[in-house]
Amino acid sequence: MSPLLFIPWFKAEPVYIPLPFAIPGLEHGLPIQPFGVLVAIGVLFGIRMSEEFAMRNGLSRIHAYDFAMYTIIPGFIGAFVLNVVMYDPDIIQHAFTNPRELARWTGLSSYGGFFGAAAGMFIWRAKYKASILTMVDCAAFGFAFSWFFGRMGCFVVHDHPGRITDFPLAVADYHTGLPPYFPRHDLGFYEVLWSIGLSILFLVLWRKTKRPGGFYTTILILTYVPVRFMLDFLRADVDEGGDVRYFGLTPGHYSSIAFLFLGLYLARRVFTEPPVGIPAELAGPIEPETLALEAAASSSTPATASRTSGASGGGGNKGKKKKR
Repeated sequence: MSPLLFIPWFKAEPVYIPLPFAIPGLEHGLPIQPFGVLVAIGVLFGIRMSEEFAMRNGLSRIHAYDFAMYTIIPGFIGAFVLNVVMYDPDIIQHAFTNPRELARWTGLSSYGGFFGAAAGMFIWRAKYKASILTMVDCAAFGFAFSWFFGRMGCFVVHDHPGRITDFPLAVADYHTGLPPYFPRHDLGFYEVLWSIGLSILFLVLWRKTKRPGGFYTTILILTYVPVRFMLDFLRADVDEGGDVRYFGLTPGHYSSIAFLFLGLYLARRVFTEPPVGIPAELAGPIEPETLALEAAASSSTPATASRTSGASGGGGNKGKKKKR
């Protein structure tokens, strides 16, 4: 197959900002990494979309931001810790003789971020004494859009090399391992495509506001897990810059299995149990366009009364708290 059919090789390099004085290790200036910039954009944009989702569904924008912080900060911690434990365990061994090893940057594990975010959600639940399902869809909705920028960061620096292939969406002359270089799958790029599809799906579903709490989170998990599980079979070998294997499977494989059970559990709750109402202290002003949509969907019920539906379904009961 002609190399012209592949994605041309490129790599975004850091931009250096000159410093007014010399600092050891920063002789060229302060590096601004493309990956870090795109991740930061993704976090900010994801939070903004979470807030919009919250306001449209009768939740407080302030609490949506607060919930995002409870997931993002532990998420980054979990992403770093799991990456060290599962992908670079030698760092822990070396840290006993040189503690500075723990500060060495080795990357982030996406599933580690998910586990950390889940831990943050339970901390939030302990603080507010409310069901996680009242807010989790805000985070899931924003995540679909933030993941696009995060995986674009992976793609432009090509830190997820795949196996050699003649697939048309492969990256030509993928610089990993020893030359000569060949076309390879770029798993970061494939997840960019998944995030685009999920974002479009969420925007289409968003037009109907009455969704039970956990609906978007369930879709997120049950679409990502099989995609990620299959993509990890395309990863390059360890000596070519790919992921470590345990009994023939990557840490991503095992994490996908764990999250599959979580997704199925959520699906059972979302589609078989009564919707979880929004506590009054987490409710916020509902958007006028949402009221119009609800009024059109049910002309026999006042639009404001529909706010007693599920968490993602447009609000809570402001008169009294529901049993939760």
